[in-house]
Amino acid sequence: MVDDESENRIDFFEGLLKTFKEQRKVDIWLQPGDQTDAIPAHKLILVARSKVFRNILDLDDPWNKTITVPEMTHDELETFLEFMYNGSLPDTKLVHHVHTLYVAADKYEIPYLQEVCRNQLIASMKSSDVFYVFELAETHSDKILKDAVTEFISTNMEDISFSSEFISFVENNPALTVKTILN
Repeated sequence: MVDDESENRIDFFEGLLKTFKEQRKVDIWLQPGDQTDAIPAHKLILVARSKVFRNILDLDDPWNKTITVPEMTHDELETFLEFMYNGSLPDTKLVHHVHTLYVAADKYEIPYLQEVCRNQLIASMKSSDVFYVFELAETHSDKILKDAVTEFISTNMEDISFSSEFISFVENNPALTVKTILN
């Protein structure tokens, strides 16, 4: 059972998300890379959540009302913004967009989102995607994720050593493979 204080707290935090969804008093538009319609947002939220957006908007031409986000599709960008406003996502959205959100969290310097995504990547790691997750960890210099992947690989080496994913990883990353196996 939810008490009155908890219910009021939920309503309080959901108010920001409601403002985003209702597009009230928007003052910036984010253009996704797939060139679909730009998504309206609020500069204040972007500045509060991201050091990179803060820098972009501090230097921004006041007449420019659009920021292009080329690495995300409309759906990914909308999910990213939902997190920015609400601080959380439904599990289905997080699972579906975790890779894109992880990369965006690093690029736009949103440590909390990166932590949420990292935890999801670790919790859902399986043999078929472990090497992709390893490349993410390496690319984004994420020691916590890299350690979790390395542990997963060493624990499951017999199961994954002859998989097509492993063979592809070895072919594309020979130095990284040697470094990983020797650890």
